[in-house]
Amino acid sequence: MSEPFVWSNEDFEAFYLKHFKFVYRVCFIYMKNSFDAEDCAEDVFAKVLSGKYSFNSEEHERKWLSVTAMNLCKDKLKSWWHKKTAALDQCEEMSAEGGFETDETLKEVMKLPPKYKDVIYLYYYMGYKTDEIAKILHKPSSTVRNHMREAREALKIKLGGESK
Repeated sequence: MSEPFVWSNEDFEAFYLKHFKFVYRVCFIYMKNSFDAEDCAEDVFAKVLSGKYSFNSEEHERKWLSVTAMNLCKDKLKSWWHKKTAALDQCEEMSAEGGFETDETLKEVMKLPPKYKDVIYLYYYMGYKTDEIAKILHKPSSTVRNHMREAREALKIKLGGESK
C-alpha cells in the first residue's frame, strides 16, 4: 500500500482557495442552505486532507470533488431526514450571504428529484457531456439521456414553456 499524500500548508491552502466556491455550489444545490452547504464543503476538503487521494489532472480534481460533494450531501440528507431545512424561498436570502446567486431556473432545478437534479446540474452548470455523467453516476448513457429528457420536460412545464 502506498504512503498517504502529505499536503504542505501552502499547497492545501492554494487547493482549497481554488476549489472552495465550486464545491460550495455543488453542496448548496443539495443542501439548500448556506450553513449545511458550507459544512458539507468542509467535509469534502477534510477527505482531501486525509491524504488517501491523489489527482492526475485538474479535470480529475474537479470530477472527484463534484462526485464526492454530491455523495456527501446525499448521505447527510439521508441521515438528517428528520432535520427541518430552510424553505426554498429562504434559500435566495441565505445564498446571497454565501456569495451564490440563484435564479428562477436554478430554484426549479433544486426542486427536482435527485436523479434529475444530478444530470441537469452536471450537464448545464458543470459542463459535463452525457457520457461523462454516465461514468460519474455509474449509470448507462441511455439512462442519463432519458433522465435529461424527463428533467427538461419537467422544467419546461414548471418554467412556463410549452410541452410537446
